[in-house]
Amino acid sequence: MTPYFAVLVVTFIPTYVAFRWAQRDDRSKFGWTIACFVFSYFGLVVYVLTRPGPPSVEQYAKANPGNAVGGMSCKCCGSRSIRVWREQAFIKVRQYHICNHCGTTLYRSR
Repeated sequence: MTPYFAVLVVTFIPTYVAFRWAQRDDRSKFGWTIACFVFSYFGLVVYVLTRPGPPSVEQYAKANPGNAVGGMSCKCCGSRSIRVWREQAFIKVRQYHICNHCGTTLYRSR
């Protein structure tokens, strides 16, 4: 393995991935790019651990008041067909509500 390839793998790949993820998640692109340039893959682990999850029911209704009138509906496509996805990690149970039409994760109820 050449030293140039090692520098690419250790430094620039996590930096690029952090930039793209921060751009997608509407977080600080500059801050996460610098953090992952300095701390490499450890910066990516911190990024993943600090990502906010889906909003709660109250936050979703407050952010999308038109979709909460007369029952919940999807903010992307307007569909009222919403399924519940349950995930159990050890003792805690999480419930995510997902649109059946477009697959967008809308909110969490636990």
